[in-house]
Amino acid sequence: MIMLTTFEKREFVRRRGDLTQRIFQDESESLLLFKVLVNFLDKTNVNKLNFSELQESILENNEQVQSYLNDILEYMANIASEESDFAPTYTTGQLAKYFGVSITTINNWINEGRFIGVNRDETNKQVRISANTLYKSRNGKQYPVSRYVQTYENEQAEPEGNLYDTNESLFIINQLALYEEKYHGEFTKTLGEKSLDEMTPEERTDMSTWKYFLRRQESLNVYGNSQN
Repeated sequence: MIMLTTFEKREFVRRRGDLTQRIFQDESESLLLFKVLVNFLDKTNVNKLNFSELQESILENNEQVQSYLNDILEYMANIASEESDFAPTYTTGQLAKYFGVSITTINNWINEGRFIGVNRDETNKQVRISANTLYKSRNGKQYPVSRYVQTYENEQAEPEGNLYDTNESLFIINQLALYEEKYHGEFTKTLGEKSLDEMTPEERTDMSTWKYFLRRQESLNVYGNSQN
């Protein structure tokens, strides 16, 4: 496998602005590429960039589209440089254990489209589902497969503990504290009050990452409360 080194990732992120400008030399092709990337990431990256909220009208603002494309390229570079276990895949047997159901039920869910984007091409072909795949529950809400895996592992490790007081929650809290210290206040009172035009490239990057951590924290809290 061709690996992306940490140095190469940093270089790519540093040059992504120039790459975005070259991509936008042909506006029709650039907008088509942007739409493909947005829809692909929205269906495969657990909404970390929250593209489902974007409207078609954004395509009329080249500067804003380029800003989003910069975020996309940085996000993809971060994922590409992760170790191979960043997004492990699971067999139907493993998923049956994590979800607490039978393999037949998992197969039925695949056929029903409950695992977003997963299709069975051949009847007897072994299906492997990524940890990043979204599972659609019966109430219509969608959660990543990794959430169920983490819950199962937490239950095995600490059956009497708080399932949601995890390393991820602590990491997010620490990251939010760092951004609040850096900008001397909460998001809504700092970068949240600025337009993209008013931001430096560093602030735009921080804004995107800060918003992601806030959404992730809210998602964890909502999921935790729904299980209580």
